[in-house]
Amino acid sequence: MLSPKDFETLKRRLEEGIKTDLGKLSLKRFSRGRFVEEFNLDLSVDGESLLTVKVFLGRKPHYGPWAEIFGIRPQVKGKSFFGSSCEREVYKLFSSYFPKIFVEYFEDRETAKELQRGVPPALSRMGFELLKLGYTYFRDWYIPEGLMEGGHKIQAEKPRDEETREKHLSRLEEELKAFLEGEGDESLKEKVLERYNQFKCLRGKS
Repeated sequence: MLSPKDFETLKRRLEEGIKTDLGKLSLKRFSRGRFVEEFNLDLSVDGESLLTVKVFLGRKPHYGPWAEIFGIRPQVKGKSFFGSSCEREVYKLFSSYFPKIFVEYFEDRETAKELQRGVPPALSRMGFELLKLGYTYFRDWYIPEGLMEGGHKIQAEKPRDEETREKHLSRLEEELKAFLEGEGDESLKEKVLERYNQFKCLRGKS
């Protein structure tokens, strides 16, 4: 469960705004969702609409909190959102409050292409940003006609304990090995392996 106090802290942080390379990231519109625990946060950069985050604060005893980032504009003020510090600030902020996150990747051509080629979701361009923030379980939701479920999104979850974390990372190693053995594009293999080695270095320093 995400407490009302923590949610207000998150909301206030967005109302104050966060400086990024694209401009000031801030809350443009706030609205209630379908349930008492669900809210919609429309974010903007210098007043220009950027994306929407649907958050669920959790409900005892079975439903934990999650956030879904969607409706992402790939270009803001003539600059790419994907790969920017603005993108990283969005993930960093919401990862501090939500152990489960969904991020739409439809407009992220690099991530979409990599996933189509069989790159493990955690080592795709977008997934790697989430992996570095402590998420270890990943799933690629590719639903061509997703309707209410959405279309193309990465699901990422943080482990509940160290044992689960190690299990997830062992699975990632197996996925990486299978990808490297089956992929013929050497430049793509090198890029993905570089991400994995970078993650191992970061992990060793933590």
